[in-house]
Amino acid sequence: MGHIKKLAVSAAAAAGIAAVTALVSPASPAQAATCSTDAQIGTPGGTGWALCSGTGVTQTRVVLFCQNSSGGYTTLFGPWVANSVKSNAKCSSTSWPISVGYQTL
Repeated sequence: MGHIKKLAVSAAAAAGIAAVTALVSPASPAQAATCSTDAQIGTPGGTGWALCSGTGVTQTRVVLFCQNSSGGYTTLFGPWVANSVKSNAKCSSTSWPISVGYQTL
């Protein structure tokens, strides 16, 4: 059975972290992370990908939404990858991508 470690942070520590984060955060939108996605929408067994690069993102993963001929939906998550690396996912051979998104850390 897996274990989950909880990280306890005091209010003072949280305020300190927030203050430091504000100091090291990008000052202009041009420095912010840029993310792109694409998928083979409507193609049986189609794939999708997501890629983020720039500051403010350490990891990214694709979220691919697939549909089958019965109208059922599946949500697939690609692997977490480093900044500027593509995360990929693939629908089963009997379903196709209908939408694609991403998650970041």
